Amino acid sequence: MNIVIIGAAGGIGSALCNHFSENHNLFMGSRDEANLSKLKDSIVSNNKYDISTVDVTNFDSIETFMSAAHNYLGSINYIINCSGSLLLKPAHITSENDLDQIFKTNVYSCFGIMKSSYKFLRTNGGGIILFSSAASKVGLKNHEAIASAKGAISSFVVSAASTYASNNIRINAIAPGLVDTPLTKRITNNKASLDYSKKMHALDRIGNPENFIPLLDSLVDERSDWITGQTFFIDGGLSNIK
Repeated sequence: MNIVIIGAAGGIGSALCNHFSENHNLFMGSRDEANLSKLKDSIVSNNKYDISTVDVTNFDSIETFMSAAHNYLGSINYIINCSGSLLLKPAHITSENDLDQIFKTNVYSCFGIMKSSYKFLRTNGGGIILFSSAASKVGLKNHEAIASAKGAISSFVVSAASTYASNNIRINAIAPGLVDTPLTKRITNNKASLDYSKKMHALDRIGNPENFIPLLDSLVDERSDWITGQTFFIDGGLSNIK
């Protein structure tokens, strides 16, 4: 299987890259060139793998990256977009620039990936997996911007899954709760915030990047080619258990 992973240098992305490199060919992208290089150096695999920088807020950058991925791999079976950002502010102090950055990183990236990958997937089909958030389903204080963006991703999934079903392109999303990654250190490094966050999850603990591997293994399995238009919540019960 040939898999493209974007946001590869992040907490979830790097865990997926190390896991999938064992059995699949990978092309990995991130805006963080230094951490991307470290990731490549950490992988030990007999399969093909390479890296390239990509700015997910820029359609031209995504186009260049996806073309490089296709040229290197020869074909693309799955694209996993782990890129994202986090903003915790109430709406009344959220600036226009804040919204621009949140939506470009989280929502525009999905459109850019769909736009640039369609020509590589339209003949033989394939899959795109995006990351939404449990915050799109449950009301959380100060999450207006990120909840709106992640909700847009889940809405994008159902519409795009319908649009591209005739090409056998399956589009799904994963919606995490709070996960221990570099992106969430502002919360996890503060004991009071961490304890409060744990209690919001029914299992009384936050997630870790490895929690997503079983579902992603299943989604990239060829036998899962009847799954599309879904958002899967892996969130310790945050979104639906009290």
